[in-house]
Amino acid sequence: MELTHLLAIGLPVQTLAGSPAKSSTAPAAPPAKAPAAAPKKAAASPAAPAAKAGGKAPAAKAPAKAAAAPAPAQEAPAPRNMSPANALGGPAAQKTRQLYLDNTYLFEHAATLMDVWEDGEKVCVELDQTVFHPQGGGQPSDVGTISADGLPPLEVTFVAMDKSREGVVRHDCKGDLAAWRAAAAERRAVVCKVDDTKRRLFARLHSAGHLLDVAVHDIGFRWRPGKGYHFADGPYVEYIVTEEGRKMDKDLKAKEAVIQELCEKMKELIGKASKVQVTKVDGVRTVAFEDVSCGCGGTHVQHTGELLEVTVKKLTAKKDTMRVSYTVA
Repeated sequence: MELTHLLAIGLPVQTLAGSPAKSSTAPAAPPAKAPAAAPKKAAASPAAPAAKAGGKAPAAKAPAKAAAAPAPAQEAPAPRNMSPANALGGPAAQKTRQLYLDNTYLFEHAATLMDVWEDGEKVCVELDQTVFHPQGGGQPSDVGTISADGLPPLEVTFVAMDKSREGVVRHDCKGDLAAWRAAAAERRAVVCKVDDTKRRLFARLHSAGHLLDVAVHDIGFRWRPGKGYHFADGPYVEYIVTEEGRKMDKDLKAKEAVIQELCEKMKELIGKASKVQVTKVDGVRTVAFEDVSCGCGGTHVQHTGELLEVTVKKLTAKKDTMRVSYTVA
């Protein structure tokens, strides 16, 4: 029989070399298995829920483009920082310890006399610490007295940061120069006393200007802060008008409507009696009313309820600025 026939019927055949012979004709391939049915969904996708008996199978949903990130927990809005032209812009040097920064309602305190000199008709005084707020940042100077045992009192008429002595609070006074110059050589102990009626008024005027920033923003305007003037003879806050936010017509009726709206908003904010937050940010004293903060070295109320009543008197538009004038009751 031919070798091919023996191989075809399955009989083993040895070749001369002793190894099984291979057919010159390739054996038939085993029948191919049916390809596995493709899964209904990708392996990574969970199985679709089974249909209820007698019901229709739920329609397959289109695969999501990407897994949705969980919604972040809502947080309180970060304070909005306002930087008017006369805001405190950096850490202030303090050779004279400024006690008023820690307590608006500290009206009297002891100090040590460091130096006394003459400037024209003024008796100028340097102390190691003071309760007198110097004029600056849109706020007027405190006034009051400096006294010491055995010396005629000095009337403090004006206080400012000394321009030639960094960090020194200079007290301009009326009094006996010779007597106080001799006392300075002895580093005499003194008592500083601020006019508390004026201090309270100045703090309310300054705080009202800060709260006005909140009211302006809350009714939709996005004006940038320009400068603040918190003196009793006509306080105002001046803003730079921007293209963002609410717009205001310049006719009289439109202004009157905004004035009324600001008055109502200020009444609402005062009624909340929100605490005024005083902190240090990068070494800068920062004062925050509601969610509006500003670098500031002024004296302020403890909460907005102390303002009692603030009335917006008029709006004055000039070029790209808007001046908001106000009074406190």
